[in-house]
Amino acid sequence: MHEMDPALLAKFFNNQCTPEEYQQVLEWLDTDEGRQYLSAAIQEDLENGSLQPELARTHRSEELFQRIQHTTQQLDAIPPRQRWRGWASLKAAAVITGVAVLSFAAWKMYLQNSLIKYQTAYGEVRTFTLPDQSVVTLNGNSSLQYRRHWNRAKAREIWIKGEAFFDVKPAAQKRFLVHTAHQINVEVLGTTFNVLDREGRTQVVLNTGKVRLSGSSKALPAPIEMQPGELVEVNTNARSLVKKHINAAAYASWKNHKLQFSNADLAQVAQVLQETYGITVIIKDSTLLHQQFSGTVPSQNANMLLEGLSQLFDLKITRQNATVNIEKNRQ
Repeated sequence: MHEMDPALLAKFFNNQCTPEEYQQVLEWLDTDEGRQYLSAAIQEDLENGSLQPELARTHRSEELFQRIQHTTQQLDAIPPRQRWRGWASLKAAAVITGVAVLSFAAWKMYLQNSLIKYQTAYGEVRTFTLPDQSVVTLNGNSSLQYRRHWNRAKAREIWIKGEAFFDVKPAAQKRFLVHTAHQINVEVLGTTFNVLDREGRTQVVLNTGKVRLSGSSKALPAPIEMQPGELVEVNTNARSLVKKHINAAAYASWKNHKLQFSNADLAQVAQVLQETYGITVIIKDSTLLHQQFSGTVPSQNANMLLEGLSQLFDLKITRQNATVNIEKNRQ
């Protein structure tokens, strides 16, 4: 047996196989091709775990282990006289394959336990000092992780999800790397910059110094070196890339509990409310969506922000729990 029917493999993962089909899949997993498939599954999870340790998703190797464990239990339940020839070797193959996956799971648990994590709630802004005295400020609904044994590593690596502002201290022969959940990497050489990583897009704004962007996203086919005052936004869903000059300070205004908008439309404002404050925005008047605004509003909490938006943009804003309705002020 050299190839596995994808439909049969899907049935295996969905726990829909007959005993004979379970036998067929396990026999294949005990071949060279099957072992290569298992090795690729573990390697894929290793790479994803290395780049995105904060993601809590089901890994392909974990699925394999769950299915193998279930199949082993089924094999044990079959009366001895009804077991097919080769049952013992099949069960051994299931156990060996399961042990390989379980070993990976143990390694992944060790990796998770070796990480230090900071998390912010909706609307919360917190500042942390890293072991090398670099300073990171997290915006609301964001997380940051780094390895516990920071000083022993060859590179200073950070994993973020959400939005963070970095003030990085130079260190001789020690790279500073920021990994985003969308597989965009920011390599730093003593600098200050803002990283936003939400909903399929990664946005980097460079204030001072120099950074290099790279990654496995098809939207970023080659590394990009950024200069101060530049913005690069990579949209992994649309596979698009934008690079432009901007007012870098405005993009980090949230650090000082202010939000500064420059020709921003209401759709962008609604996106900030959703991502940073966990607020669902309802705008029934579609003409409002593309109306552009400029100005600065306080952002210490959601209610203060909504009041500022109402006054600055002359809007009627009503809130009920985590839902906000925005319409024109008709007074």
